[in-house]
Amino acid sequence: MEMADYGKEKWPVLALECELEQLLVTEVSDRLCLCLQLAPKEIVGKSLGELLTPASRLYFLSAIEPNLKQGNDCEQVTLYLKTADGPRMFVANAVVDDKKCFSLILMPADRHLILERQLIRERDQTQEINQELERRERELLQQRALKSELLSKMESVSSELLQTEKLAALGQLAAGIAHEINNPVGYIRSNLNTLSQYSQKLLDFIHKNQNISAAQKESVDLAFLEKDLLSLLNETNEGIQRITQITRALTQFTRSSGLQDWCDIHKQIDTTLRVMSGELRRKVDISRNYLPDLPLVYCDPAKVNQVLMNVLLNAADAIERFGVIRITTKCHSGQVEVIIEDNGCGMNEETARKAIEPFYTTKPEGEGTGLGLSISYSIMKSLGGSLRISSELGEGTRIYLAFPVPANNSEDEHGI
Repeated sequence: MEMADYGKEKWPVLALECELEQLLVTEVSDRLCLCLQLAPKEIVGKSLGELLTPASRLYFLSAIEPNLKQGNDCEQVTLYLKTADGPRMFVANAVVDDKKCFSLILMPADRHLILERQLIRERDQTQEINQELERRERELLQQRALKSELLSKMESVSSELLQTEKLAALGQLAAGIAHEINNPVGYIRSNLNTLSQYSQKLLDFIHKNQNISAAQKESVDLAFLEKDLLSLLNETNEGIQRITQITRALTQFTRSSGLQDWCDIHKQIDTTLRVMSGELRRKVDISRNYLPDLPLVYCDPAKVNQVLMNVLLNAADAIERFGVIRITTKCHSGQVEVIIEDNGCGMNEETARKAIEPFYTTKPEGEGTGLGLSISYSIMKSLGGSLRISSELGEGTRIYLAFPVPANNSEDEHGI
C-alpha cells in the first residue's frame, strides 16, 4: 500500500499539506509534530509562515510561493522551522498536489547531509564499479579480439602447412617421375647415339659401293633420305636433351633438405622458369636483366623456388591475353633484389595492401586459394628477407624480393 492511501498524519516522513491561497496548514504528519514538539492542533489551521523563521518566511513568499502557484514543484530548498529548542534547518521538497494545495516534505539538514554523503559514497562506489566493469569489458573485448586473431593465425598456419604438405607431396611425386623418366631416357640416348653411328656407317658404305647405280640411288631419293635422316637424328637428340633438362630442373626444384645452403639466385630463377615453361610460354614473353656476378645468398633453394613460382604465377594470371614479364636482379645495401614486373591489369592501393593477407584473392570462387603471396611473404620473412608490392591499376605490378647477403660469400670459399 502506498503513502497516498494513508492520511498525511500517518505518513512515515516529516510532511504537511497547505492550501495555496493563504498558505494555511490543512494536514500534518505525526513525525513532523514530534520533530517540532508541537501537537497537531497547534499546527493545523495556522499559516505556514508562523512555522518559519522570519528569514525563511520571506524567502518562501518571494521565491517558492510564486512557483507553486504556477504549478511548478520546488526541490531541495533550505527552510528554517521554529521548534521548542529554537530554529532548525530543514531541506524541503514542495510538491503541488493540485491547483488548491501543495505538500511540503522535509528532512533535517543534518540527516540530509548524512544521506547526501552516503549517496556520494555510494555514487563513487558505483562509479568505481562501473569503471571496473568497463575495464573488464575492455579486457574481455581485447581477449576476444586476441582469440579471434589467434584463431585466424592458426587457420592461416594450418592452411599454409596443408599447402606446404601438398607442395612437398607434389615435389616427391615430381622427383619420382623425373627419376623414372631418366632411366628410359638414358636407354634412348645411348641407343640414339648407337643408331647415329650405324646410320653414318651405312651412308658411308652406300657412297663407297660402286655396284649401286645412280638410278637406284635416285629411285629411293637417297640424297633426301640422307639429309632427313640426319635431321631426324639431330631433332631426336635435341628432344632427349630437352627432356633431360626438364627432369634435372624438376629434381633441383623439388629438392629440399630443410636446411639452408649457398644459392645462386640466377640459377634458381632459370630452374623455376624451365619448370613453368609450359604454363608461361602460352601467354607471356620472359625478359631477363641479370646483374653480372650477383652475390650468393644463404637460404633453402626449394623455398626460393616456391616463392619465385608463386610470384610468377600471379604475374601470369594478371595478364589477360599476351604480355611481358621482366625479371631484373640487383645488389645494393647488403641485399640481393629480384624485381618481377608484369604489364597486366595491376591493383589499386587497397588490393595491393591486402594481397599478402591469407585467403585474400580477387579470382572467382574456386579458382584461387589466396595463399600464394601470403606463403611467399612468410617464406621471405623466415629467410630474413622481404617481399614488397608496388602496383597501379591498369599499369601492371612490380614485386620486389630482397634476400640478405651474408659477408664472405664467394663461390670459392663455399666450394660452389
